[in-house]
Amino acid sequence: MKLEYLKNKRIASVDFGFKRLGVAVCDELHITITPSKVFDYSSKDFWSSFLDFLEKERVSALVVGFPFRDDNKETEVTLAIKQFVEHFRSISKIPVFLFDETNSTIKAQKIMIEIGKSKKQRRKKENKDLISAAIILKEFIEENNL
Repeated sequence: MKLEYLKNKRIASVDFGFKRLGVAVCDELHITITPSKVFDYSSKDFWSSFLDFLEKERVSALVVGFPFRDDNKETEVTLAIKQFVEHFRSISKIPVFLFDETNSTIKAQKIMIEIGKSKKQRRKKENKDLISAAIILKEFIEENNL
């Protein structure tokens, strides 16, 4: 699928979790990717906060990390992500793309070590969520030559 229309558009990515969503956003030229915010998915005002954030950031597309499996079996996580995407599509016109998030958390851990984050900082799940979201977005942009 050609995604040329996403060139010069801001894109956000989500590292989905049952409790938290890490979100990263890129600039229009897709040069910088900023780990931006962690949302409490169980919060009563999650959807309004999330949509407000996307609007404020002028996001034109949303990439959601998805753990694709070789056997195509549904898991609790894949079902939850599909429900998240389905609900998002029902309340927003922003296009959504599922993108393979395989090993994003492991890569996030490695990056945090490389940039000198302390063990205490690496243990904070919010930090992993943010870095994982940035990795998902970076790989989406690279794979689609954006």
